[in-house]
Amino acid sequence: MIRQSARNIRELAPTSIDAVRAAPPLITFSDKIRLEQQELQQFLRRNLYQHYRVARMSVKARRIVSDLFQAFLGEPRLLPPEFQAHAGNDLPRTIADYVAGMTDRYAILEHRRLFAVEET
Repeated sequence: MIRQSARNIRELAPTSIDAVRAAPPLITFSDKIRLEQQELQQFLRRNLYQHYRVARMSVKARRIVSDLFQAFLGEPRLLPPEFQAHAGNDLPRTIADYVAGMTDRYAILEHRRLFAVEET
């Protein structure tokens, strides 16, 4: 990228900020690297992002977040006291901040605490 970008700048030789703005992108990959990057993106999309296990986890994560949000919205007393105190007139924002601050593990544990029917 450094070599290709230096080449682009030498070839276009912009003399002002306006010339830089008017020019095509100056900082770019070479054609070879751009093709390799596209191949990598396609590989990752096929084999990682769209993998069935990732899709399953995404569905579970959305459900956990949605369930937690709805539970806290329906029953604000389930929130920790410090979040109840800050809720004021914007309970949805407070809940969103609380849930957004959770790690994955904590969200799963909190979901179990609220929804699992098991003896403790």
